[in-house]
Amino acid sequence: MIMTVSFNIHHALEFHARATPRRLAVESDTGNWTFDELWSGARRFAATLAGQGLGNGTRIAVLSKNRGEMLVMLFGAALAGAVLVPLNHRLAAPELDWIVRDSEARVVFFEEEFRPKLGPRQAAEIETLAHGTWWPASPANGKPYEADDAYLQIYTSGTTGNPKGVVLTQANAIAQQAAVSASLGVRIAPGDRLYQSLPLFHVGGVFMSLFGLFNGASLVLRRDFSPQDAIDRMSGQEPIHAVMVPTMIQACTALPLPDGHRFPALRTLMFGASPISIDLLQRAARRFGCDLAQVYGMTETHSVISALNPEDYRLAFSGGRPAILAAAGRPVAGTELRILDADGKALLAGEVGEIVVRSGHVMAGYWHRPQDTADTLQGGFLHTGDAGRLDEDGYLYVVDRIKDIIVSGGENISSLDVENVLAAHPMVAEAAVIGVPHPHWGEAVQAIVVAKNETSPCADEILAFCRERLAGFKVPRGVEFVAALPRNGAGKVLKRALREPFWRGQERRVG
Repeated sequence: MIMTVSFNIHHALEFHARATPRRLAVESDTGNWTFDELWSGARRFAATLAGQGLGNGTRIAVLSKNRGEMLVMLFGAALAGAVLVPLNHRLAAPELDWIVRDSEARVVFFEEEFRPKLGPRQAAEIETLAHGTWWPASPANGKPYEADDAYLQIYTSGTTGNPKGVVLTQANAIAQQAAVSASLGVRIAPGDRLYQSLPLFHVGGVFMSLFGLFNGASLVLRRDFSPQDAIDRMSGQEPIHAVMVPTMIQACTALPLPDGHRFPALRTLMFGASPISIDLLQRAARRFGCDLAQVYGMTETHSVISALNPEDYRLAFSGGRPAILAAAGRPVAGTELRILDADGKALLAGEVGEIVVRSGHVMAGYWHRPQDTADTLQGGFLHTGDAGRLDEDGYLYVVDRIKDIIVSGGENISSLDVENVLAAHPMVAEAAVIGVPHPHWGEAVQAIVVAKNETSPCADEILAFCRERLAGFKVPRGVEFVAALPRNGAGKVLKRALREPFWRGQERRVG
């Protein structure tokens, strides 16, 4: 009888730990980890979880900025059969409390600066993983692996208001790594460096960190993004790749540089998560002189649906196909993508409808949300809620958003979250929240407010009220007062009509 072993997310880490144990795996602001140290740490963390009965689907939450210990937890939890729940440290305490309770996390690891947000619950300082006081000396080899084992649960805002826990499996991660390796056109060699400041509480940060480590690269993992630090890192002599969101790219292109400054070893700049203008693409190409690669996706697809690879950009910039600068790329390998009308009928090239996808990296479902899962996964396809079209050559153009999600600086913001807070203001009769174009964040939150009769609220009062109740990135950047909100015959607010004046003339309406 021939025994087979399924590929697990830890196998590449284990390989590099044995082949090049002293090579740097993570260079972070809080300490460095070699591949051997990262692998050994993951095994010890797994042993501790198993010893405390925290395996077999147990949720383990972490509230921290980027640091190597988060990757120890990611691999270690997967080895033990547990599921890591990264928490967005930018959320307010009530928002975090809701997520921790919904996830049923048994323990929360935290950085000291965020401890006040957690309240009186079982928690452990993440720093204990750095000096080994939380785990025993004996490492674990891991539990038997099943392809449908969940390893990651990331909360994403939705139109129902409260965020939903997206359950991602190890099979999702492996399928996505294979698809990206075949489609993105980015060749990261063992020993290359990867500048990575995307937060690990976002699926893009996890995906890109895994992409680098799978290829034996050394992650330059930053706690906070600094354009000067990014420029300095990308200006060295060692081969380096970088991953950013458009707001970061804009900050880097705006930074003054000495005449003749070059990036001799910068191989690739990868980006995604929010809209990017053609002007910014052209400025980035001129400044960095490296390959460009873009991904479009969502948490529910482990970050990637389609990609524009360096060859696409070379074709576009040479004048051979300039229109694809506005595209979101072609579906990555193993992804079936269709455009459907409201009745579920497949549309022809050039026709706009909802983007639906089927692939090995589509989520298992939403945590404890069977109806939401059924609504999103219909007929074997994930319904993205984004509207788009395909051209004759299979390039995807994302043109609008069906779902009322605002993507600002890579953050997903539920318009209903903000609307609920606005509605609680004593002088607000009703409110609608939309995303409007912003030169730095891609989109900004805009509130459209109808005041109650005989009241005269001002924008500053509304914004101060929101700041007390929402995370900073959810607070509207502007407030417009109107006499009434536009509605259709069924009484539904016509958000497309509200968005149109702000988006008129824009090249692209969603990232």
